[in-house]
Amino acid sequence: MANSIWPKSNKARVDRSLSAHSVMGLVISALLFIICVSGTAAVFEDEIGWWENPVSSPIESVSSDTAQAAARSVIAEQPETTHLYLYLPKDGWPRFVAGGDDGLKTASASGELTGEYETPWNDFLIHLHYYLTLPTSFGMIVVAIFGVMLVAMAISGFMAHPRVFRDAFRFRNKGQPRLAQADLHNRLSVWTAPFHIAIALTGAMIGLFSIVALVLAQTSYDGDTAKLSEALFGSEPATDESPADLADVGAAMTTLSSVAPEAEPFLVVLHDPGTAGQHITIYGEHTDRLIYGETYNFDAAGDYTGRGHESDGELGEQVFMSTYRLHFGDFGGLAVKAAYALLGLALCIMIASGLNIYLLKRAEAGRAMPRTEAAWSALVWGTPAWLGLTLLSGLLGANALVMTGLFWIGLSASAIACAFAFDARIAGRLHRLVCAASLLAACFLHAIQYGAAYTNPYITFVTLGLAACAVGLTAQALLPGLQRSRKPDAKIGQPHSDPA
Repeated sequence: MANSIWPKSNKARVDRSLSAHSVMGLVISALLFIICVSGTAAVFEDEIGWWENPVSSPIESVSSDTAQAAARSVIAEQPETTHLYLYLPKDGWPRFVAGGDDGLKTASASGELTGEYETPWNDFLIHLHYYLTLPTSFGMIVVAIFGVMLVAMAISGFMAHPRVFRDAFRFRNKGQPRLAQADLHNRLSVWTAPFHIAIALTGAMIGLFSIVALVLAQTSYDGDTAKLSEALFGSEPATDESPADLADVGAAMTTLSSVAPEAEPFLVVLHDPGTAGQHITIYGEHTDRLIYGETYNFDAAGDYTGRGHESDGELGEQVFMSTYRLHFGDFGGLAVKAAYALLGLALCIMIASGLNIYLLKRAEAGRAMPRTEAAWSALVWGTPAWLGLTLLSGLLGANALVMTGLFWIGLSASAIACAFAFDARIAGRLHRLVCAASLLAACFLHAIQYGAAYTNPYITFVTLGLAACAVGLTAQALLPGLQRSRKPDAKIGQPHSDPA
């Protein structure tokens, strides 16, 4: 018989690993679940942002003359801006957005600014996932720590289950609820391990970059963060604020097509526009690479001055520049995004079922925690429910600050109320119905507000997706055949079925 590649189990090691895995899960489950749910939704941030504010028709490409016209339009509206941004259409993102320090607007195919590019719910969603709506610097570090702990949980989980690969296709859907939850948790852990470890690692890298940068600056650059930034991203020319004609963005785009025809430009940044020291950076997408983009630099006349070597520089720089797209699935189009959404959903189920197992073990030992069960069910299903309610509030005019208060206060209040008023099964069912109702109401209101935009397939795609989620939640809450049966004498009502 062939030897197993997995180390021979040691009871003491397994017990210690299981204990560490359980403790970490208990400490971080609630907030980690919110981070993962918001991250799963944020995979479609581009599509959701356009759906939320469909102020322009699809634009497939932008000429150099149009780019220059848009740059002039931005300067006319924001003459004091220190940076000018042109977000160019690309595959899966047929939009043209331009702006400066005071905000962005959509632009037409002729370069005219056409409407405010404000997406308050999308901004709230991203802020929730990136920072847990905390102050940005602190919040990003907090979220990154959760990423580190998720990696630690994955490692300890594998060490605590020496048969995890041998039982990779074992699933007990009947019998003891705890065993069904354990199989669900363990099978998803094995099948999706490459994904959730990669997501956790890249999230931690993105979030902890500020701390790492400070340490590197102290150890390698005598505390000078500017020198570190130059080493990572290249240095900028010396600033000369003397007035000058606006740089020729269009010429820079034309030059790029001859210098690097394989690069697909998606972002143009004009630094210090209208000054003698102005210069242009164009980010070009390399579709065969995971890097965010290669940077190409030009002077005010549009002449090429060099590139940042993100695609062929030091290995560490290439890895760092690849973390964003790998973390959010921003490559490969809608097919990859759909796969990321499904894998993200699996990660959410893993987190929910992990705490279910703990609660079921307590119930089997005669130490059931019905209030905790109800509160956990309310949090698991309340997270998408309150996200749906904030989406509806955004369409009614609420800003990001109002949405933040609505989400955290509403989610906390409903979890506390359910702990005292309902059992876990009812708490989960009510929140599923609330989520479904809010999504359907949002779709209906959006169709009224932006009916003319439904000629755009991206708008229709998002609406149909939200409506499908609402129908699925309603069916799962109301149809007995879609709810997992349980023994009549079970001491615990909900966590083994509703959260997962």
